[in-house]
Amino acid sequence: MANTKLNRTASSTGNRRTWTWSGWVKRSAVIGTTDAKGGLFSTYTDGNNRFDFGIDANHRFFLKEKEGSGSTLIDFTTNKLFLDPSGFYHFVIAVDTTQATESDRVKIYVNGEQITSWLDSTYPDRNRDTLMNVSGRTYIIGSTDGSSNYWNGLMSHVHFCDGTALAPTVFGSTDSTTGQWKINTSPSFTPGTNGFTILKDGNTITDQSSNSNNFTLGGGTLTNTKDCP
Repeated sequence: MANTKLNRTASSTGNRRTWTWSGWVKRSAVIGTTDAKGGLFSTYTDGNNRFDFGIDANHRFFLKEKEGSGSTLIDFTTNKLFLDPSGFYHFVIAVDTTQATESDRVKIYVNGEQITSWLDSTYPDRNRDTLMNVSGRTYIIGSTDGSSNYWNGLMSHVHFCDGTALAPTVFGSTDSTTGQWKINTSPSFTPGTNGFTILKDGNTITDQSSNSNNFTLGGGTLTNTKDCP
């Protein structure tokens, strides 16, 4: 997906406090090169008003939100490095700012396991309205801002749930024989107002959930590949 981005502008405001993003991703860039970093998802207005996550130049997963004056209101960077270009990683970001316990407001999972070791961790205030699910804002898949920091790799089975913070077991499970985290190809969840499922069967960006929240190709070339989770 290098230099490729997918766009969708929300036509309605959904639940800005509670939502889930799930996706299976594989790195293609050579580790140690400038192309090794890349954005998985963003909703971007400018440098001071943005929400985005992906892999940074140091091979760490990051998630950040800035709003208004550009102050950082949500900020996570893992201690864990993601250096394996040979297999898929499954990321789940589950947000529920209504939770009383700070550490329950943002949960990030990789291959079914919650990340608890952080280089940086700034949790949102309770009941904070995030920049997600806002009418008129554009979702960007494959870049942090729509014009740079593109994801250099593959994506498959990208799901978004508006209104519920879901567990990773909705989207995958541990194989009883191998112990490996494996995909659930047909997860069952209520997508909500802005929810969607794309890149599920081949390279289709037509929403395959019960909604019609289709994406458009905003740039680059979307290539179908038999390499999948």
